[in-house]
Amino acid sequence: MRSQKRSNKPIILVVDDIPENIDVLKGALIADYQVRPATNGKIALRAANVQPNPDLILLDIMMPGMDGYEVCRQLKADPATRDIPVIFVTAKSDVEDEVLGLAAGAVDYIIKPYSIPIIQARVSTHLALRQAHRDLNDRNRILLEERRLIEEMIVKMRHADQMDEKYLRYLVAPVETTAGDMLLAAFTPDGRQMVMMGDFTGHGLSAAIGGPLVGHLFHELVASGASGGQLLTALNQQLCLRLPTGIFFAVQLVELTPDRTQAKIYNGGMPDTLHVHHKTIQQRYPSLMVPLGILSWSERPVCHELTLQPEDRLYLCSDGIIEAVNPDGQMFGKERLEEELCRLLTHQLPLETLLETLNQYVGATVHEDDITLAEIVA
Repeated sequence: MRSQKRSNKPIILVVDDIPENIDVLKGALIADYQVRPATNGKIALRAANVQPNPDLILLDIMMPGMDGYEVCRQLKADPATRDIPVIFVTAKSDVEDEVLGLAAGAVDYIIKPYSIPIIQARVSTHLALRQAHRDLNDRNRILLEERRLIEEMIVKMRHADQMDEKYLRYLVAPVETTAGDMLLAAFTPDGRQMVMMGDFTGHGLSAAIGGPLVGHLFHELVASGASGGQLLTALNQQLCLRLPTGIFFAVQLVELTPDRTQAKIYNGGMPDTLHVHHKTIQQRYPSLMVPLGILSWSERPVCHELTLQPEDRLYLCSDGIIEAVNPDGQMFGKERLEEELCRLLTHQLPLETLLETLNQYVGATVHEDDITLAEIVA
């Protein structure tokens, strides 16, 4: 299409088969706008595609050949012109005609004989609305690009910490790229294994933003030989200082001795940690602490202490598994999870089988929370 140089004035395309009507509208608008005339539907479609595109179209309905309804429908079907607001200006005054016009994609409907001040006011209003829509789209594009960059940085920072997978199997299925769930594992210099699962409130950027800090502190403190209590105390102190109100970090931490016969389990706001012996649930270890990042504490955090036998297993999970909902609104629940874990052990199935079971359970329902499960072998 041929191109015209854009002036500062918005362009109004006026479509009417009667030249005198075009002249009246042109006289009312020419002081503030460029007016582009068209005397039938085919000319109107071509004129709408001339660059720069019109900012608004005043369109008559009753025209020979192609009527205004069809012109409007074709304008809305064309990606190049579908966002141009169309105002019908017509003598057709029945309610059914107006409904048909709005259904075709028009933003307004003015009945002849019209008032020039009304025409001017409606044009001004819809141009302002279109500009506001453009501004909003521009801001959204900027926000989306900023979000993409922040997500990329968070993912890279979180993946920078290598997880020691010895004695460990795990399943991770985040709802978004930047998950709120975390799973970290490392060994202290004296051979103790630390496995920590955490869940920031919510998901997405707000949930993931604290992840790099937690990961950095975890690996730094474990490398220094900190105990589980010292690790959680330091994490809690930093999260209380740095997290905004309303964002906190539910956590499970398992600390195993070098010979793997003794374990300490810290649980702050997470589902029960499960101890499985001979493929049977031996014990459930509930939360004894508040999540991290809510309250400062001066005393060492409390924990469960237990003795492990060879081949015993400990399971840590996030609430995304238990709270998965089927189409009837029923949660997957603790009992189903325990039954599924015992079935996996009995038949020596991979942990991914649990995700298949969950997906079958929720059906068409979308998972609303991150899913994380870790199995620690004694």
